[in-house]
Amino acid sequence: MSRNIAPVVAAITVPLPAGAAVPLSVMHRAAFPEDPWDAAALERILALSGGFGYLAWQEGSPAGFILARDLGGEVEILSLGVLSARRRRGIGRALLDSVVAEAQRRRAGSLVLEVATENDAAGRLYAACGFVQVGRRPRYYRRADGRADALILRRAVTGEPDRQPPIGEPSAGEVA
Repeated sequence: MSRNIAPVVAAITVPLPAGAAVPLSVMHRAAFPEDPWDAAALERILALSGGFGYLAWQEGSPAGFILARDLGGEVEILSLGVLSARRRRGIGRALLDSVVAEAQRRRAGSLVLEVATENDAAGRLYAACGFVQVGRRPRYYRRADGRADALILRRAVTGEPDRQPPIGEPSAGEVA
């Protein structure tokens, strides 16, 4: 099965500017129409201690975003979204690379995130970036037809592979 892959055009990532909550909420709604975060929620997230993020630009337009939080020793990726017209062009990877670099600067040991089990494209991206499954959160995401499970993924900041099964396979002690 072939996939339509758009040509890769360099993405530029920049730290989120002050006052980004309103435009970020528009992008979040476009990226996650079933469970968008509004401007007030994003304001609270951006105000969290240790919070940071990046905006990706491609061809002069905003293309994606990533929000993260330094938990002290570990950085949690709270949300990563790429506008649908800009997907499969390396933007998600560029945003992840920006957070990895910031986590290294902060001397964090690892990165952690949750991803919906049905989000195959994101799962492939995270696996390619060295994330492995370390847990599962049942019914974590809201969907129009109910709830979806989340996989908890982690990777070392140094790039050292974790000794865990590949994404989608149960980890030790987890029921499949």
